[in-house]
Amino acid sequence: MSGESPKAKRNRKKTITPKNWFVWLVKPNILKFLRKRYNISIVNSDAVKEIKPPFIMVGNHVNFWDPFFLHMDIEPTIQYITSDNIFRTKVLGTIMRLLGSIPTSKFRTDIATVAQVLRIIKRRGVVGVFPEGRRTWDGRMLDHVPTVSKLIHRLKLPVIGVIIKGGYLAKPRWARHFRHGGVELEYKLVFTPEELASISPEECKKLLEERIFQDDMAWQKEKMIPFRGKALAEYIETTLFACPKCKSLASIHSKGDIGTCTECGYSFRHNEYGFLEPVNGPLVYNDVTGWNTWQQEYLGEFLYSQQDREKILFEDGPAVLMLGYRTRPLKKINTGRVYFSLQGIEFHTTIGKKFFFPIEEIVGENVQVGEKFEFYHNASLYRLNFLNPRVSAYMWYLGVFLLHQKMQKETLEVDNQVNA
Repeated sequence: MSGESPKAKRNRKKTITPKNWFVWLVKPNILKFLRKRYNISIVNSDAVKEIKPPFIMVGNHVNFWDPFFLHMDIEPTIQYITSDNIFRTKVLGTIMRLLGSIPTSKFRTDIATVAQVLRIIKRRGVVGVFPEGRRTWDGRMLDHVPTVSKLIHRLKLPVIGVIIKGGYLAKPRWARHFRHGGVELEYKLVFTPEELASISPEECKKLLEERIFQDDMAWQKEKMIPFRGKALAEYIETTLFACPKCKSLASIHSKGDIGTCTECGYSFRHNEYGFLEPVNGPLVYNDVTGWNTWQQEYLGEFLYSQQDREKILFEDGPAVLMLGYRTRPLKKINTGRVYFSLQGIEFHTTIGKKFFFPIEEIVGENVQVGEKFEFYHNASLYRLNFLNPRVSAYMWYLGVFLLHQKMQKETLEVDNQVNA
């Protein structure tokens, strides 16, 4: 399945506009709810209130409510560049359209999205974007998607940033339950048109990453705000997939506030400040950020050390393989089991059919809301829905991402040798 219908193509050429009646009805109520629920404090918003549209809004991506966090003290309606995944369901898709959101395919060149942004800017609108392209796994900002800073550099408009501090701690990506603490929103002018005209796209990306960078755990070491809730470690294994003691993969199991390795018995407690405490034996890492940094390096070393390209390195199931394209609803192919090797991802259905996706042919890999692993292959979108909610789709994503990094490095080395 690939391409779009003539009607879909026509619709994508229309300028997306928010429905004012819906924004007027929804925005005040949601902002009031969020202020109370997240105990929000606002810093420095007066510094950007005099800036008139058109302009760009950016922020670090920590939470489902981030678009409304950025809206908290900004009057004009912000039209966000949003993952096309959200448009695939009737209810959320309808809400996103009413709010004037702009669908885009994650981590793929999307000319239609750029064209839509240009049309909105021409109408003196405000465009919002989260340069990371996905929510943080551990409270620390991720690397930015290069196409975002290129677009910002091209537009040469004022750029307003909102640094969300404590948003990860209030609702970590892996958590099922909200924690009540405090969230700080710091507004700042990130770029003026004059500065953008004086720097390169590469400098723009570097400065953007620096100016809206946030590490919630580093911030928390100074603030020490309690974030109280229930089952504080529940489902942490969807992010922490490797045991730092015995190095086994997919062996962490959580219950309540406790996480335990089922292979070696290493155990820890997640406390109300977001830090980890020892339960059984010495503590290896005292927060998710440090642990995640280690496991990314470890998984890379593990993959790169393998000699047998056909060897199954990890597997899981049951899983449902889905097929779709952009904003179209996904269709179920079948249920089965999925296997990962250096060659690629292989899916075996319950009726004996096999699907193989070579690593070098997978593009746009990412993890969507609900920890569903998605990627494009031959211009079609595939999604793996693991039926066990404790499976780490993040580990599958990282496996593909790290092998892609290795391939890019090897290609660059060959090019350098040829050109030497």
